[in-house]
Amino acid sequence: MASVAALACRGPESPAPVAPAAAQAVATYYVGTTTTTSPDGQQAYGPARTIAVRRTVDPAGGRIEEIVVHPGEVFVTVLRRRPGDAAVFDADDRSHSFTGTVSFTGPEWAWTAWTYDLAMSDGSGTLTGSGRAGPGSLDTDKLFVTPDGQQRARIREHLEEVDESTYTRTRAELAPAP
Repeated sequence: MASVAALACRGPESPAPVAPAAAQAVATYYVGTTTTTSPDGQQAYGPARTIAVRRTVDPAGGRIEEIVVHPGEVFVTVLRRRPGDAAVFDADDRSHSFTGTVSFTGPEWAWTAWTYDLAMSDGSGTLTGSGRAGPGSLDTDKLFVTPDGQQRARIREHLEEVDESTYTRTRAELAPAP
């Protein structure tokens, strides 16, 4: 299953909205855990896994790019702002394993919450859920549902903001360069 991490824009250093035309692209780094469980959260589907995320927010370009590193895997997700809708972004990844939207709430480019509405390109199901930004952290809660409506898995992530060197070190530990 493809990885769709937190996908938010607010960090502790940027509490105020930024004018899109004047803003430059800014990278923020996170390290944390992802857990996959039964839909009710009662049964773990394996241990929690460490992940590292680099999010680059580009208001002038109307896009957000995330590099999400899992043990042995790297996923690149891109969000592109929909024309005429400041808070809705079209989402996909470089391998085109999913498509859909992420809708944000809160101050523009300093969003504090969001929802996911994604469909897996192979037809295996959908991923819906929500996320929120706290002081120096991001939390998400997503549900994977099959085409016949059966809930199969809950994916939760908790990420803490880190400096670039911590992200780089963690990324190298998770997915060493070939």
